[in-house]
Amino acid sequence: MKTLIIFALLFLQSISVSALYFDFEDDAQLGQWDSLGTWQIIRDNDRGSKVLSGEGANEVCTLIGEENWTDYTIEFEASGQTDEISVAFRAKDANTYIGFMIAPSLNLTEFFQKLNGAFDEGIAAKADSLGVKIQVWHKYRLEVEGNTATAYVDDKKALNPLDLGKLPKDFAMGRVGFRQWADKAYYDNVLITGPDIPRSPGENAVSPMRKLSATWGSIK
Repeated sequence: MKTLIIFALLFLQSISVSALYFDFEDDAQLGQWDSLGTWQIIRDNDRGSKVLSGEGANEVCTLIGEENWTDYTIEFEASGQTDEISVAFRAKDANTYIGFMIAPSLNLTEFFQKLNGAFDEGIAAKADSLGVKIQVWHKYRLEVEGNTATAYVDDKKALNPLDLGKLPKDFAMGRVGFRQWADKAYYDNVLITGPDIPRSPGENAVSPMRKLSATWGSIK
């Protein structure tokens, strides 16, 4: 498996890839995100590096990108400090988005939607927490392409792919980011790739892939 992952990363490095990459070592990176609630870059002493931290008494959300983005992949590492981690995608704002969530305290993994402030957790079948533990770092990947969204945890498919074509047209396109509800979570090494994704300022086409390869290689 490790050989296949290294081969895939080397292949990606051999082609031109548009990517946004955030290691959060520079506090100025937070200025590229639109945030609701308390989001800050802090040092995680256990990890030995800076991370993005989100927490609040209610919902907190941070998004990046444009409302006309359609297809993209977001890869990242995350650690729920009190419980859940969630990805928001095809998002208009903090009131309208699709979410992928893992909540260990509820033994729950699911897709859900929030449309004009109203939640619907019945849009797809659910699963258990897939062995994800609180205050443990895991790797996540969400692939959004056309009418399909597929989520992975530690390189394993988390749920059956979500059929976006059955959802309201409000979710035909949108931004991407993170959210939690009354929880604290850390996020790090965020890589966003796709046909409409701009390149990170100061990055060449392949350096984000090299950074991610080195980082992920160290936790295998």
